[in-house]
Amino acid sequence: MFLSGKNILIGITGGIAAYKVYELIRKLTKEGANVRVVLTPSALDFVTPTVLSTLTGNTPYWEWDYKKPLIHIELAKWADVFLVAPATINTISKLANGIADNLLTATWFACDKPKLVAPAANTVMFTDPIIQENLRKLQKVGVEIIPTESGLLACGDLGEGKLADIDLIRDYLVKSLTPQRWSGKKVLITLGATKEYLDPVRFISNGSSGKMGLALAKAIFYQGGEPLLVVGDVRVEIPKWFKALRVETTEEMLSACLELFPRVDAVFMNAAVTDYRFEKTFDRKLKKKEEELLVRLVPTPDILAELGKRKGNQILVGFAVETDHLVENATKKLQRKNLDAIVVNPAKVMGSDTYEGVLITKSGLVEEIKTPTKEEGAFYITQRVAELFFDL
Repeated sequence: MFLSGKNILIGITGGIAAYKVYELIRKLTKEGANVRVVLTPSALDFVTPTVLSTLTGNTPYWEWDYKKPLIHIELAKWADVFLVAPATINTISKLANGIADNLLTATWFACDKPKLVAPAANTVMFTDPIIQENLRKLQKVGVEIIPTESGLLACGDLGEGKLADIDLIRDYLVKSLTPQRWSGKKVLITLGATKEYLDPVRFISNGSSGKMGLALAKAIFYQGGEPLLVVGDVRVEIPKWFKALRVETTEEMLSACLELFPRVDAVFMNAAVTDYRFEKTFDRKLKKKEEELLVRLVPTPDILAELGKRKGNQILVGFAVETDHLVENATKKLQRKNLDAIVVNPAKVMGSDTYEGVLITKSGLVEEIKTPTKEEGAFYITQRVAELFFDL
């Protein structure tokens, strides 16, 4: 959905991390993107034209051909976005200071589309004040700098400077091609299920996977926002570049939400909160006995209602799962908890890859949503919330 049909130009420079671009190209083409490659001459020491041509289906370029003297103009006009990955210190410095002495840098300056740089370098080189100033210069003119990772580098050193995770680079590409409806907004998103323990090993919970909550976080990121996650029990991997607080119980989730709430512009309360907890709990594992064990359940705190009581200018969006009377039950919940909008889902979507639901707002809008994937559903919901509540 996000990259299908998009023209992505990748500039590869002469760094050891260049081999990772093979994986990136496979990922992008699998999503339906059209990929072309331009290289610096030194990049040929790390990747081969034959492999790049095979992966992209297009001829890679690294020098001017007398038959195509304007290839840099052609590539620049073709691209929807231009990514340089990995970007060496040498190339970063050239781009920051207007030096166009090879095909890649000439193409860069001929391109007026969104541009991204994914640096990769030794820690000492990367953190040098001149290089950091060059990165800031690029940022000031609108270039997106994809943050490096910290870890074991090719030289054997430990530190900052590793090429960003391929999935993060992919997400930045999506972001660069997406209207920035949530730009500058901090958004609290809860996801997964809470657990309520009887003893250290036994608990009650529910089947929420966290897929929709993660999809909401990505959708906010794609649209320029900063997602802040409060994560319960999930069956999805949370990317390490997201800011996330891990919790287990409803009380822990409530505490985390109340701490973050004053700092955010909007909340998507997607977590499947367990409605009841054990009145009496045990510090040690209960031994199995022949007689019945009777337990009493009492309500857990209503996190959404608590946020509704404290709501100022924040946009508060709730989620509900119903088995019947979806719109009627969800509308009552919206009004009772002082929400701006609520998304109600039939129970069958829990754990599913497809998505369907109904968006209801306090103004009376009722809109059905059906998408092939939860990612598309999340994107549509966040887009509609921005359109309805922000002055875009």
